[in-house]
Amino acid sequence: MQHTSQTNYSVHEMHGCRVIFGPVPMADLVSLTAKFGQNAVLAVDIADKIGASFVVGEPADIALLSKADLPISAERRIEGQAARKLGLNAVSHWLEQGERGLSANAMCKRFFGVPGNAGADHPRDPSDLRRCIAFLDATDSRSKILLMANVSREWAALVFVWEELEALLKFEVRHGSSAPRTYALMREALGKIH
Repeated sequence: MQHTSQTNYSVHEMHGCRVIFGPVPMADLVSLTAKFGQNAVLAVDIADKIGASFVVGEPADIALLSKADLPISAERRIEGQAARKLGLNAVSHWLEQGERGLSANAMCKRFFGVPGNAGADHPRDPSDLRRCIAFLDATDSRSKILLMANVSREWAALVFVWEELEALLKFEVRHGSSAPRTYALMREALGKIH
């Protein structure tokens, strides 16, 4: 199904999920998500990768969609090309295909100068931290983590306990789906500066 409303957004059905491109009025959100049950989720990472406003679906369908060969957004292609021009092939691949977030983007910009529009955001929860760790793994840049300490007071506080955070997150993820101890350590580290 492809639907284009009078408000300039389009709706596409992919692998049982609904993918919406363009600005969506609040009044339309209920009808766009009505076909899904209580377990439906928003796939922010997929939406970011393909340049959609949002992607919604049942968890199993989201999992199928995440494995599909989806086109990357024009913005990601441009960012990837900028990294390739700098000879940063692993960074280019991560910019195009990686699961990104504001804090991981901030790391990438501090370490490699791309993406140009990244800010100085720090990880705020274990999901952000997980994306940062995935960035470090994908770009083999773990040795650069100390560079983040001069980005902000928040980054400095987190860098101070980074190894502990990373080890704790990996332990908690291996033994369950949430990371309450990691989140508590993050809050404790950030609380010391406020």
